[in-house]
Amino acid sequence: LSFLDMDRVAIHGWSYGGYISLMALATKPHIFKVAIAGAPVTSWNLYDTGYTERYMDLPQNNLQGYKAGSVLNYVNQFPDDENRLLIIHGMIDENVHFYHTSQLINAMVRAGKPYHLQVYPNERHSLRNLDASKHYETTLLSFLQNHL
Repeated sequence: LSFLDMDRVAIHGWSYGGYISLMALATKPHIFKVAIAGAPVTSWNLYDTGYTERYMDLPQNNLQGYKAGSVLNYVNQFPDDENRLLIIHGMIDENVHFYHTSQLINAMVRAGKPYHLQVYPNERHSLRNLDASKHYETTLLSFLQNHL
């Protein structure tokens, strides 16, 4: 794949894709220069039990799976370089509650890891307001142009 610039690989996702983006940057920082995680699941203990338990069983029956699947257990592996991570979340998200992002931020601060955060106070799991959507697109493109 000689047409790829492997020094400028980004990953971006929303919801489960946001989770994948975080895990990719934490576990493969040599591959991904930047990650943009929108409304990311950060701990399966915090997510909807009907969905989570269908795939992961009950937490007491799969402690190792829940631990291994939690972004919060990989925070120390995030890069120490500035401008590698942008987290985006609507504060009234009814699917992936903002608590996921707040727990991640608390862990990032404790670990001294850099991040950028864009919050949309009146947005849910999907950005519904046109102004918020435009702002999100501008923020996303600006982050990529400036840091990739």
